[in-house]
Amino acid sequence: MRTFKYKIQSHKRNRHLMSNTRLISQVHNHFIALSRRHYRIYGKCEGYKRANYYRLAKHLTKLKRLPKYSHWKKPYSWALQECLKRIERGYINFFERRAKRPPKFKGWRKYRSMTFDGTHVKIETVSEKLCDKRRVPVAKIRLNKRWYRFWLHRPLEGNVKRVTVKRDTLGDWYLSIVTDDEGLSPEPKMGQAAGFDFGLKTFLTCSDGKKYESPQFYKQSAAKVAKANRALSRKKRGSHNRERARKHYARTHRKITRQREDHHWKLALALVRLFDVCFFEDLNLKGMKRLWGKKISDLGFGEFMKKIRWQAYKRCKRVETIGRWEPTTPNRYLSLQSRANTFLPQLWTACDVSGTQRPGVVLSCV
Repeated sequence: MRTFKYKIQSHKRNRHLMSNTRLISQVHNHFIALSRRHYRIYGKCEGYKRANYYRLAKHLTKLKRLPKYSHWKKPYSWALQECLKRIERGYINFFERRAKRPPKFKGWRKYRSMTFDGTHVKIETVSEKLCDKRRVPVAKIRLNKRWYRFWLHRPLEGNVKRVTVKRDTLGDWYLSIVTDDEGLSPEPKMGQAAGFDFGLKTFLTCSDGKKYESPQFYKQSAAKVAKANRALSRKKRGSHNRERARKHYARTHRKITRQREDHHWKLALALVRLFDVCFFEDLNLKGMKRLWGKKISDLGFGEFMKKIRWQAYKRCKRVETIGRWEPTTPNRYLSLQSRANTFLPQLWTACDVSGTQRPGVVLSCV
């Protein structure tokens, strides 16, 4: 599976997306209250069965037939069913101790997404005359009987399986399109393996002695963030000036996030192209955050690991982790490098014989 993200063009038609998410948030809060009331009344009874998705969906169908809840028919029915699945998934994670707390109520401002099935979504390209100055092509997508245009900055590959529409804090809408494309583009092997040590002063220290620094974008923009926050706190609540100041504050944070993501993607791509096997420490990031706070969040080592794993999988390479209690001396890295070099010929021979990259072969290699 592969996900493509596109930005929807700003248009007055987007108000329908906003109204649909508000109605879905009402459904979410209604069934959260229903589940809590059901557990409070019958939870201690013998043979109690929790209200699962099928019972909630059956009850939702009955409610939409009533005049009081007839406006719930406006959103896409598959999006309402996905909302109920999220509630059931949240309770399952809570009872199986994978989550700290059960699903909670959400205001309409905080409920920002809805999901559509790929078979019920239609995507078409638009004339090149509507391209912007950067010659970015434009496409349109049909969601709940309405067309919305978005910037097709990269080609969409594979069959569409699921589409999620999400709104950010600034009010911009984005499409997350999940396809069945594997996104594999293997590159020739370099025959090298290296170990990396994560640090507070130096972002990454390679086993060959090279150091990779982090720009620490939040630290660079801390003065701008503080200034925007002070301007927001001075504005009167509910006024247009406060909303304008809030957007400026959110825009400042969004720029920092995008700068950090861009740095992580470029660094991950560079490391994967240099080394066939990369070893990293398995760190307790939650404990480190309690000690050093936003310094760890500014470095974003956890997000960097997600990106480099995807880059390695995409290019048929490996990313391994070392236990936090194991020694990370140069001798350790040399032993890992020798072990990896013995595995590299097998990895690339299996991939080269097939001619085309098959998912089963790649997964066995990675």
